[in-house]
Amino acid sequence: MEKGTRKYKRFQYSDDDLQNALEEIRQKKLSLSAVSRKYGIPKGPLFNKIKGKVPLIRKMGPDTVLTVAEEAQLEKWIIEKALLGFPMHPDELKDSVQRVLKTINRPNPFVDDRPGRKWLKLFLNRHPKITQRSAEIISKARASVSEAGIRNWFQELNEYLQHENCAEILNDPSRIFNGDETGLQTCPKTGKLLGPKNYRNFYEIASGPEKECITVLCTFSAAGDSAPPMVVFPYKRIPRDIAVSFPDDWGIGRSDSGWMTSATFYEYIANIFLPWILKRHIKLPILLLLDGHKSHIGMDLYNLCTQKGIMLYCLLPNATHILQPCDVSVFKSIKVHWKEIVRQHKQKTTKSITKNTFIPLFKKAYEQGVQPSIIKHGFRKCGIFPFDADAVDYSRCISKRREEQKNNSDKQNTIDVSEYQTMLKVMEYHIDSELLLKFKSSTIGSEITESPLFNMWKTIQEGSNKEIATETVHDYNQIVSNNNIQDNTFINIEMIDLSNEIFLSEELMRLPVEIDGVVYENADFNNDPTFSNVNRSSDVDQSDGKGQKMEPVRIKVLHQGESQNVCHEILEIIITAVYQEVAKKGT
Repeated sequence: MEKGTRKYKRFQYSDDDLQNALEEIRQKKLSLSAVSRKYGIPKGPLFNKIKGKVPLIRKMGPDTVLTVAEEAQLEKWIIEKALLGFPMHPDELKDSVQRVLKTINRPNPFVDDRPGRKWLKLFLNRHPKITQRSAEIISKARASVSEAGIRNWFQELNEYLQHENCAEILNDPSRIFNGDETGLQTCPKTGKLLGPKNYRNFYEIASGPEKECITVLCTFSAAGDSAPPMVVFPYKRIPRDIAVSFPDDWGIGRSDSGWMTSATFYEYIANIFLPWILKRHIKLPILLLLDGHKSHIGMDLYNLCTQKGIMLYCLLPNATHILQPCDVSVFKSIKVHWKEIVRQHKQKTTKSITKNTFIPLFKKAYEQGVQPSIIKHGFRKCGIFPFDADAVDYSRCISKRREEQKNNSDKQNTIDVSEYQTMLKVMEYHIDSELLLKFKSSTIGSEITESPLFNMWKTIQEGSNKEIATETVHDYNQIVSNNNIQDNTFINIEMIDLSNEIFLSEELMRLPVEIDGVVYENADFNNDPTFSNVNRSSDVDQSDGKGQKMEPVRIKVLHQGESQNVCHEILEIIITAVYQEVAKKGT
């Protein structure tokens, strides 16, 4: 920077500060000068915005190609897709914008209507809720794992241990173990590196075979202890140089492919893990949680573990990314430190990492990455210890995200009963009284029921009769004494005499009632035989005053209260429909 110049920051305040400042000025809480000092906003912009000389929303540069509403829709689409397990690649977003622009034929500066990297960068700046990040790849089977399935697994594990009279294991972290394999690349990706700008061909020379991966088997306890690991090499006979590089208590595994096999896993349990357990005098039996890999389910292994007091229990299929402590916390720490060890190795020498040099380097990463606090955190986050299904992070279940998205959508599209009642009141106010009377007295199949206006009225009327409030139970004496009926509540009237004069008072006769799921409005208890033939299941008889024996009934009296919550958009539709129907009839 040249002498005498300084970098100028255009805005020293946020949009939220600006909105709060303007609100305080409008409400006359503070003067313009006081608000300017409080929020650090110059008085000039505040004065101009209050007077309407400039727009309230700060906007720099030319208009965007897409409108604010269109970009908001894109933002919502991107976020919802990501939450459901389908994150969008930047190229997909560009393709979508290109299709939109071609469809609406809107002028734009893009080549072939397709935005480039600069547009994407500015779009992300305008929408900070969206960011570019690496996604964890999970299978469709993992995506189908549900909260109910995980909770059921916890319950089954608890029941199994109780059946085996070993439930106390869940209270002893030193007796709960988790074992799993992971692969470490001898030449891991280094991420972004520094280099010359605008240099097209930018390479890094690999320090070894790019796709070579070595399998490591690790076992940890909920107490934070780590059993000696086993490293598996693709040899029939382990070379001497590799064998001598191993720590004394580590396991050396071998298989044709370099992956874990039933025989290799058996060797680990019998020769490494079990002696370590006995050496530390850990109380048997113990619980060893494993995934469902075929190498963990051999008959020989089962017999050995049964005899030695090692209870093998399989984790919920396809849920190890949620329930397995190794995957949730420990392996990530190991791999982070492994990358750092590889980076330091490249700085010291040009020699590549091979199978012969792998063990000493991995030992450093293992000792740095495996810490008791990290192990305990993994067991706690998975709900294994302390044993608690509520501790699991169910937001990682894609199925739960889909359910939440659906529930949110349903809530947005749901109309409250009180709103239905208000809409019905407004609609009936605008409908001609004779037409409304025809609506109320119509029967199924009549000509008037084919009217769109009638169908709308009927739908709203049915919605206004739905049960929405908490049921309030009153006995008969409460009803006849004070007639205390709250808005939008149900009053259960049990063991009553339907001929009682107080119950048949004009005040109560105006209330709609529900009997056996059927709603009656302006019910005539004296003359309608319906009310003398319902719910005759009680052993108590009462007289109806006319010599007939009548049994008590259970009735819900519905009180339709008014609501201040009005769904304005739907009311506009209703009123418009009413006037259109009136215009058709010429009335």
